[in-house]
Amino acid sequence: MAANGISGLATKEARQIAKLTISQAKRQGKTVAVDGSITGDIDTTKPYYRGGNVYDITSLPNPYDSGDNENNLDETVNEGGLLQGRPWVGVAELLAPATIQEALPANTLVALESWYDGSDGLYFVPQSPSDGQTFTQWKDKSAFAHNANPIGGATTRASYQTNEQNTLSVVRFDGNDGLDINPYSSLASAPALAVFVVMKMTATAGNPVVFSTNTGVTALTYDTASSKFLVKAAGGIGTSTVANNSAAFHIHTFAFDGSQTTNAASLKYRYDKTDITLNFGATTVGDTLSASNTRLYIGNNNGANFYTGDIAEFLIFTHVLTATEIINVENYLSNKWGIV
Repeated sequence: MAANGISGLATKEARQIAKLTISQAKRQGKTVAVDGSITGDIDTTKPYYRGGNVYDITSLPNPYDSGDNENNLDETVNEGGLLQGRPWVGVAELLAPATIQEALPANTLVALESWYDGSDGLYFVPQSPSDGQTFTQWKDKSAFAHNANPIGGATTRASYQTNEQNTLSVVRFDGNDGLDINPYSSLASAPALAVFVVMKMTATAGNPVVFSTNTGVTALTYDTASSKFLVKAAGGIGTSTVANNSAAFHIHTFAFDGSQTTNAASLKYRYDKTDITLNFGATTVGDTLSASNTRLYIGNNNGANFYTGDIAEFLIFTHVLTATEIINVENYLSNKWGIV
């Protein structure tokens, strides 16, 4: 019998759970003794700590069937093989994750549809632009290659600015330039969307658009009349209580979940890691984004309502992120860009 006692457990299911429980403790940085006992709290400084560190046995391709003496595999559940990340579907809240991979479990990272990182000069064309140099493409760091291209000619292109925020580089928009991602078919009728933007908007005239789909009904914009940020999705238009602060970079979080039943739960907006109340007026948030969404604009709305200011990082998920996952992404961005 093994010192940890696992081999002496009565069923295969019990042995599997015991092994996963020990693995989970190790991934969380806890101490596991030779006899299998677990002590200590979650410790992110341990070299074996992992972001995805909570197991869900039901996510295994063939979990054990409790109706069959818990000894035989149930071949009807989750068939199709071991998917990426299984069974590690959970993540603890992290104060300062150094990477997006540390912030999120693998099964959430596969839903990272677009990732534009101003600090990584290798993802621009030309690569590693010089300070103030314009570029012809901002490449997507995700697996989906939703590369962003300038909408105008050579004289109306965003520029690369070095050593701007926390010694890192950013992208600057001058109020007459913008980016276009086409096609972006996964946004059509999407039941969920989460967007994170690190930005500093330096002018607010003309109802500037931070991002928008081609329909204009899924967007983060600024309303010049009310001097507040607006959040739009699935027919709902939420007016925030947040006015622009052009003196510093801020983290804006947009989260749509069409499975919810109230406006407040379906469409959320967070500013610098804080929930912001939205006033939806007579509008109602629907179940899915517009079926006509086929492309995405950054810093404009189809060649209008141009944005003025800097964008440091921009992430898009077509997935419902948990509250903990949202906090971890925000903490990753806060830690990286020096935003308290």
